[in-house]
Amino acid sequence: MTQHSASARHLVGTRSRLGALSLIAIAGGLLAACGSTASAGSNPGSGSQGGTGSTQQGSSSGGTSISDGIGHPVNVCQLLPATTVASVSGEPITKAEEQDTPSYKIYMCNYTSADGTSGLTVSVLALDAAPGYDGSLQAAGSGAKPISGLGDKAFSSILGLQALFGNVSITVGNLPSDAAAETLIKDLQPKL
Repeated sequence: MTQHSASARHLVGTRSRLGALSLIAIAGGLLAACGSTASAGSNPGSGSQGGTGSTQQGSSSGGTSISDGIGHPVNVCQLLPATTVASVSGEPITKAEEQDTPSYKIYMCNYTSADGTSGLTVSVLALDAAPGYDGSLQAAGSGAKPISGLGDKAFSSILGLQALFGNVSITVGNLPSDAAAETLIKDLQPKL
């Protein structure tokens, strides 16, 4: 039992690192597209629980325009409750924790099981998402598998499934089933 518990914790830790890598790829594409020299390390873990009272700061440097695909904050955990994610994914999800990065308009919910052995993430990128999508696709390289019929374009890789809708991208990370990830994206996108 102890070896099984350690393996389960390792799997969740690996999944969390893959989700973080996916966000790093998105943020890297975002920064490259904006031509920004700002540090990406400013409050990456700060999040908002309710998304209310959050003021978005529009910033533009050197004449570079910022393309915002939504225009308002998003609370992914409220739009896709843990019970819905558990039902669609087949995972024993019981917890949902919002982990937003408002300055980059990245809205993410981290879903986990009560014992921490299962988990997945759902994130929305609403700032220069098209270049971010392209950066993620490039980072996935030959491991990217195109998904047809989802958004403007979509692909899956070891990091998860990502779909682009105009200038908003939605990513489901750490979920082995592309079909379940696609269902979650299709459920979330109209609510944005």
